[in-house]
Amino acid sequence: MKTQTFTVKQKTNVSSLIKANLLGAGYVFVQQILKRKDVKVNGVRVNRDVALAVGDVVQIYYADDALRTWQPYRKIWEDENVAVVFKSQGIETSSPNGENTLERLLGYTAVHRLDVNTEGLVIFAKNPVAEIALLDAFANGQVHKTYLALCFGTLNKSPVTLTGFLSKDKDSGTVVIEKTKQPGALPVKTVVEYVRPKGEFSLIKVRPLTGRTHQIRAHLATIGLYIVGDGKYGKAELNRLYHQNKQCLCATEIEFAFPPQSLLYYLNGRKFTAEPTFI
Repeated sequence: MKTQTFTVKQKTNVSSLIKANLLGAGYVFVQQILKRKDVKVNGVRVNRDVALAVGDVVQIYYADDALRTWQPYRKIWEDENVAVVFKSQGIETSSPNGENTLERLLGYTAVHRLDVNTEGLVIFAKNPVAEIALLDAFANGQVHKTYLALCFGTLNKSPVTLTGFLSKDKDSGTVVIEKTKQPGALPVKTVVEYVRPKGEFSLIKVRPLTGRTHQIRAHLATIGLYIVGDGKYGKAELNRLYHQNKQCLCATEIEFAFPPQSLLYYLNGRKFTAEPTFI
């Protein structure tokens, strides 16, 4: 049995602290140790995701082999300027405070992020000039990403373009998408397409035309498409009914459309792809 002890340096919660500091500790791992009460906060065992204050001491206990076979990433492409990797669930892309991030492991700069529990393709810059080129491309809509999601529910019309305005709730760490603009809300646009049935679920292709926090998960939920295993925007009762605790969302394709003067123009026409682990 292993023991890890962490002292809280900023306001957070148990699950976020563990995911940020213990390599391979994703949603499933955290839920399992909480269920077994293998987490202590200031010496008291807890079985839920409690809020933490600065100075709190958190101890977790887990089997020696609980994280042994987990691989945080695999490389898809690498040259002198860019690395494209497939990120596994359970690791942050980047974080100012987390030690166990892809950015730290690779030693390159992440130019965009995937949620901890979303798997798929992530792009890293290997030098400052490439970083500028990639950030400009994202800002100008020259990076095209496609996702696959396994969902409860189905589409009555396909494809469909979803629009709205996204607001963040900093206290809960969630977002809300509404039809009318609220103060501070940002516009969002998502193209959703039905692919095929998979058992009792639907396989959905998603192309986010804007890149906001939790955009895909929240936008799908607004039309009754709940991503299987999603703990924030999904349906908890359906996840329990079907014994699903792995978020079934994957960034599966990336294509570039750099302008001719860009350092990375040579990547145009190349499509990077990866298969989700859930299909």
